[in-house]
Amino acid sequence: METSLQPVKVVVFADFSCPYSFIAQTQIDRLMDDYDAKVLWRPHLLHPEVPPEGIPVTRTSDRESPSQKWLREMAPETAAKIKPLKKRQYTFLSFAGLEYAMDHGKLHEFRRAVFDTMWIEGGDIGEIETLQGCAQKAGLDAEDFAREVLEGPYVQRALEAVQSAIDLGVNQTPTIILGKTAILGWHYYEVYQTVLEKQGYFPKKAST
Repeated sequence: METSLQPVKVVVFADFSCPYSFIAQTQIDRLMDDYDAKVLWRPHLLHPEVPPEGIPVTRTSDRESPSQKWLREMAPETAAKIKPLKKRQYTFLSFAGLEYAMDHGKLHEFRRAVFDTMWIEGGDIGEIETLQGCAQKAGLDAEDFAREVLEGPYVQRALEAVQSAIDLGVNQTPTIILGKTAILGWHYYEVYQTVLEKQGYFPKKAST
């Protein structure tokens, strides 16, 4: 079976505050392994109304929310690790950090660290100190990271990236562009495989 001459390009529009984006990482990372996919994570600001200090989450019931139930059913191992968020977090600063990480060749390491810090460790990614910790985990210089993210061009770049997603009509997170096809929301890995196969892409282990 022949493989495509060029690696498949994958663009993921996501927000760190989206639990579906959090668990979609497993499928996206698998695409990188199985297809040598060239993956670019881009920001889609899910809650633009959230200020830097965040918005407290008020729980009026101990009952499981629809999203919690869905996560438990679709990704039980991951769902078991997730800590309930105490507030809706400000994620824009993490987008600026993502731009910095991309420039320094640590896009995916930083992306994973931010998701894990927020959803598993319960950290507040709206705080620069928390993001510095993520930068360190990704193998980046924490002091340079903070200085450049706060004073360099990365805030403006993040603003432009958010606006670009709006201009493209992205209104759901995650939105995943697989080659020529847009897929909205979380899906099983087999869905991605079917889409890629129709475009002539096959996993490395299937090549001859």
